[in-house]
Amino acid sequence: MKVPRRVVRAGQGIVVAAILFGVYRALAPDLSGLSWRDVTALRPRPAPILLATLLLSAMNVAHAFLWRRIMQDLVVGSPDVAATLRVYFVASLGRYLPGKLWQLAGVAMLSRRAGLPGGAATACAVIGQLGFVVSGLLLLALLLPESGSGMAGLAGASALIAAAVGVWVLLATRAGHGAREWLRRRLPAADTKIGAAFDLADRVRPRRAVIWLVGYGLSWVGIGIAFTLFVSGFVPGAAASVRELSGAIAASYLAGFLALVPAGLGVREAALSLLLAQIPAVPVAAALVIAVLQRVWFTVAEILPLAVLPFLGPGTTSEEAA
Repeated sequence: MKVPRRVVRAGQGIVVAAILFGVYRALAPDLSGLSWRDVTALRPRPAPILLATLLLSAMNVAHAFLWRRIMQDLVVGSPDVAATLRVYFVASLGRYLPGKLWQLAGVAMLSRRAGLPGGAATACAVIGQLGFVVSGLLLLALLLPESGSGMAGLAGASALIAAAVGVWVLLATRAGHGAREWLRRRLPAADTKIGAAFDLADRVRPRRAVIWLVGYGLSWVGIGIAFTLFVSGFVPGAAASVRELSGAIAASYLAGFLALVPAGLGVREAALSLLLAQIPAVPVAAALVIAVLQRVWFTVAEILPLAVLPFLGPGTTSEEAA
C-alpha cells in the first residue's frame, strides 16, 4: 500500500521536531547563559576556512572517481574525466529535493546521456554510497571508545563494526552470493530488475571491494581533517581536537544521510551542535554557529567542481572514444 505524500512529509516533520527538541533539552543548561554577544564575538579566519573548502571539494571529486572505479571494476563503463564529473556532481544536486531517489534518478538519466547503461551506473552509485556509509560506520567504531566510557563505548563500537561488516559481507563475499542465490530462487521469474541487480552484485570481488572501502575510508579521514580546519577558522586551537571533531562530523553526516528528510536537513545540524558542545575546546556559541554554517560549507564544496565543467567539454565513454 502506497503511503500518501503528505503523511510522509508529516512524519519527516515529526522526526526533525523530536530531534530538535531533544537537542534543546540537552543543551538547555548551556543555552541559558548564552547571549547574542557570544555569537557576534566570533571572528572567522578566511585562510583555514578556504583551505578546508578546497580539501572538502577534493574529497567530493575523489568520490566521483571512486564511482568510476566501481563501474570499471564491474565492467559497466569507463567515462572520461568530463563525463564522470558532470554526471556525478549534477546528479548530486538532487539530494536537496524532497525524496531520496532524485539523486539516483539523476545518475540514471545523465549516465544514459553520457553513453553509459543508466541502470547499471545507478547501481554502482548505490554500491558507492553503501561503501561510504560502511566505511563511515567503521570510522565511528574506531572513534567511539575514545569518546565513550567503559563497556558502553566498547558495546557501541562492536555494534557498529558488526553492522558494517555484515552489510559488506552480504555484498562482496561468497556468503553474500549464496544469500542472493537463495533470494533469487524465491523471487518471481518476471522480476528482472532485482535479477539484474543481483547479476551486477555477483561481479563484485572481495579484493576490489576492499579497495573501494579503503578509498572511501581515506575520504572520511580527509573530511575529518577538512572539518577540523573549518572549525579552526572560528575556534583557534581546535586542531588539537581533530579526533573528536572527525567523529562529530562523521556521526552527524551519517545521521543526516540516513534520516528520512532531504539532505538530512535539520537532523545533521542538530546532531552536530550537540556533539560539538561536548568538546571542551569548542564554546557553545561556536558549536551552534558552526552547525548551521557547515551546511553552506558542504554545499559550496559540492558546487565548486561544477565550475570547471564548461572547460572540460561534453565528455565521452571509453567506447565512444574508441
